[in-house]
Amino acid sequence: MTTVRGKCLGVEIRINPDREVVLCDGLEFPWTWKPSDGYFLVRIDQGLICVGYVGETHELNLEFRGSNPDKITKEIVRRNFLTPGHLSYIAGEVILAHHCLVNQIPYVQR
Repeated sequence: MTTVRGKCLGVEIRINPDREVVLCDGLEFPWTWKPSDGYFLVRIDQGLICVGYVGETHELNLEFRGSNPDKITKEIVRRNFLTPGHLSYIAGEVILAHHCLVNQIPYVQR
């Protein structure tokens, strides 16, 4: 069995040669969105990542702002109103926006 030293806890981690390995690139995940789920608009404004939640009536009533993608995403998670698929999409967008902000390149939501 192979071992590596974990960076986070500094302990030896045993890598099981019989572990399950999931190849994800060929997987498909259907988008199961409905209008009542609302949607997000992500942009950069005045050096901050801005994530606005737009409800079913197409009104933006909640906005998260900050420069730390981890804290923005965790606050969205704390609110507990997204499906896992929607949450993973928003987390990816926030990380991409942060990358663009740090590298001073234009951000366009996918």
